[in-house]
Amino acid sequence: MMLQKRIDRAMDWLKKQNKSEVDDSNEELEKDEEYVELEKNDILALFISSLLVFGPIVLVLIGIIIWAYKL
Repeated sequence: MMLQKRIDRAMDWLKKQNKSEVDDSNEELEKDEEYVELEKNDILALFISSLLVFGPIVLVLIGIIIWAYKL
């Protein structure tokens, strides 16, 4: 293949760059792994948001089930 040495050199350089980026990101993740405590109102907010997301889906499924049994 034409210019194979250059391609190999470029691939080696990319592999070294990826290794250094992975090492840096692992160090940042270890620093950011602090335990975050939830407050009293956070649980309520999570519950309400889950109802807003999954509520319409559940209602549509219930409607389909009721409609299917009426046929």
